[in-house]
Amino acid sequence: MNTMPTARRGRTYRKSGDNDSRGLGGGCSVILIVALLVLPPALLYGSEVARRARYATLSDALGSDIVELNRPPPSSSSSSSGPPPHLGALVHGTSSHVEASSSDEEMGVTIPGALVLRRNTEYCQWQEIRSQRCDTCSRTVKAKDGSSREESYQCDCVARYDYVKAWRGYRINSLLFDQPGAHHNPQRDPMPSRTFVDGGATLAFREGDDGPEDDAVDDGTATTRADRTGRVVVVRARLDPGMLSSGVRGWPYRVVEFTRDGDAPAPSLFSRFLSFLGVPPRNTRYEPLRLLRDARTSIAAVRDNFVYVGQGGYFFSPVEKSTAGRLFNYFAQYLEGSLFDWQVGDLMPSCAAGDVRFRYEVQDPAVVSVLGRAGRRAEGGAMTIAPAVADATVADGPAGVLGLVHAGRRSARDMLVDEDYDSRLRANVVRGLALLWSIPASRLGGVACGRELGESSAIAQVGGALGLFLVLMGSTWFSIWGGGTRSDGAVETTAVFVAGVIACCLSLRSAYRRGGGRRWRAVWCRVAKWANTPPEWRVEDTYVGGFKRSDGGSGGGGGDARSKKL
Repeated sequence: MNTMPTARRGRTYRKSGDNDSRGLGGGCSVILIVALLVLPPALLYGSEVARRARYATLSDALGSDIVELNRPPPSSSSSSSGPPPHLGALVHGTSSHVEASSSDEEMGVTIPGALVLRRNTEYCQWQEIRSQRCDTCSRTVKAKDGSSREESYQCDCVARYDYVKAWRGYRINSLLFDQPGAHHNPQRDPMPSRTFVDGGATLAFREGDDGPEDDAVDDGTATTRADRTGRVVVVRARLDPGMLSSGVRGWPYRVVEFTRDGDAPAPSLFSRFLSFLGVPPRNTRYEPLRLLRDARTSIAAVRDNFVYVGQGGYFFSPVEKSTAGRLFNYFAQYLEGSLFDWQVGDLMPSCAAGDVRFRYEVQDPAVVSVLGRAGRRAEGGAMTIAPAVADATVADGPAGVLGLVHAGRRSARDMLVDEDYDSRLRANVVRGLALLWSIPASRLGGVACGRELGESSAIAQVGGALGLFLVLMGSTWFSIWGGGTRSDGAVETTAVFVAGVIACCLSLRSAYRRGGGRRWRAVWCRVAKWANTPPEWRVEDTYVGGFKRSDGGSGGGGGDARSKKL
C-alpha cells in the first residue's frame, strides 16, 4: 500500500475578453448566490431551536432528583444487595469497573475494553485543482434611461488544471473533470466509515469508587464488593447503546494497531527527534495480532480482499478493473487527447485510484461517569441505564433526550454544565456564521432601501451589518422563546432587537443614496453582479440621482468612458 501522492499537470486555457458567467453557468451562479443568502437564517433558526431544547432538557435535569449509584441506601449495613432505583428515575454514577468490547462483524474484529469503535475509511482519489489568473479591465454599463457608469471586471483570463492523487476521507466524482478519462475515480465504497458501540457494556458502581478495590463477590444477580465494614458498595448496571450515540465526552479516539504480541514497537529516529523537541507521541493503542484470527475469513476479506497491512493500522483493498472497464477508459483518454500524455508523476509509486483502506479508532476510558434513566433489569439481573426523555411540557417544545457518558470522575452537575457549554459553543459557531452573512445581506438590504452601504463610510457599513445581525438574532429568539418572563430573557431579547433596529436606521440614514428606479430591479442587478453575470442580464432603470462618494467618485450617473485595461 503506497502512501506517496502523485501530481500531474492538466491543460491550460486562454480566454480573451470578459470572464462573465453566461448561459447555464450564469444561471447556476445566481441560484448559488440566492441559496447563500437564504439558507443561513434558516440554519440559524434550526440551531437556536436545538439550543433551546437542549437548554430546557439540561435545566429540567438539573432541577430534578438524581439518584447517586455510588451511595448505597442508608439502611444498607450488610453485604446483601440494596434496593435498585425505581424504574424511570434519573441516575448518576461513576465507575472504574468497565466491561465492554466493540466489534466490526464485517471484518471480524473485536476490540476488548472499547466502549466505542470507529471505522475510518479513506479512498485513493484524483482531485482537480483549477487555478485562474485574470487581468482587470473597466467598461461602461448603461441603464434603461441611457445613463451610464463604469465598472471593473475580469478579462483575458488564463485557466490551468492540475491533478493530485492521494488518500482522502471522501470520494470525488471525476465526471466533470476537464480530463475525466486520464483521472478517473472509481466510486467503490465496500466498507464505508461507521461507528460501533457495545450493546452490552456493563458498569459496576462502587461506593466512593476512588478507594482501593476489595475482593469481588458474585451473588448471581449483582456483583457486590464488600468493604471492611461489610456493607454493600456496588450496583451493577448495563449501558444502553443509545447512551453512546455521541461517544464518550472528554476522551480522545485512539488509533488501533496490531503487533505480534500487542507491544509498542521501538520508536524510530524521527519519533525520538520529535520527542526531544517536546512533540507528544501519537496516542496509539496496540493489540496482539491474534485478535485478527477471524479477519481472513470475514465478509470484507472474502468479498473485497481486505487484508491487514499495518503502516498505521490500515486494512487495505486494491481496486480490480475489468477488461471492459479498461478499454472504455482508454477510449475516453483517446477522445480527450490524454492517451499518450505521459508525465514524470506517472512513474512515482502511489496508490491506484479506487483503492480503499480503513483503520480503527477506539474510545476506551478506564473511568466513566454516566447520567441517564434507570430502566428494567437486563439479563443477569443488572439494571439498564438508558437515555432519559425530558418532559415536553417542561421544555415547552420538542422533548429532549438526556443520556450522558463522560470520561473521568464527574459529578452530575459538572456533566450538565459541560453539556450546556458544548451546546452553547455549537450555537455560537452558527451565530458567527450568521454575523458573516449579515455583511453582504446588509448591503443588499441597503440597495432595497435605496442606499449604497458598500460605498459608504466604514462606520455605516459596520453599523448596517451589526444592526441586521441583532435584528435577526432578536427576532429569532422572540419567535422561539416567545414573550416569556423576565427570567426567560424577554427583556434582553427585546433590547437586542431594538438595538438592531436603531443601528440599521442610523446606518441607512448616513449611507449614500443610490440612483432612482425600481427597488426590486436594483436588488436583482446586485445579485446578478455578485454572480458575475454579463451586463445585459442586469440592466438597471437609471444611474441618475445618487450623491457623490467621499472618495470623489460619483454615486449617480457617469460618463461614456471607453473600456480600458487598468
